[in-house]
Amino acid sequence: MIDEQTLYNLNIHDDANEMLYAHVRFVANVSVPAARKLRTTLYKAIVSLEKMPHRCPVYQTHRAAGVYCRLIVGRYQIIFSINEADRIVSIRYILDSRQENDI
Repeated sequence: MIDEQTLYNLNIHDDANEMLYAHVRFVANVSVPAARKLRTTLYKAIVSLEKMPHRCPVYQTHRAAGVYCRLIVGRYQIIFSINEADRIVSIRYILDSRQENDI
């Protein structure tokens, strides 16, 4: 049985962090308040994974090795892996669903 009461540690990989800021910068070209809201929304979603990462479905990919899960936040997908032994959620990708994404 998975104990969801114990928090997981979060690890946001550099590539995922850069993807997040690329999305925010793109939105900021149109609206700075909207970009701030997007950043806050995505960070809140990421932090929510500390408590219940297993609520998200498995994400099927043929290119990346390993098992990933996906959290959908509006138009964005947060792709992450769970290391149960060390209680770590690793954020690997933050994708815009409107773009073709094949990781």
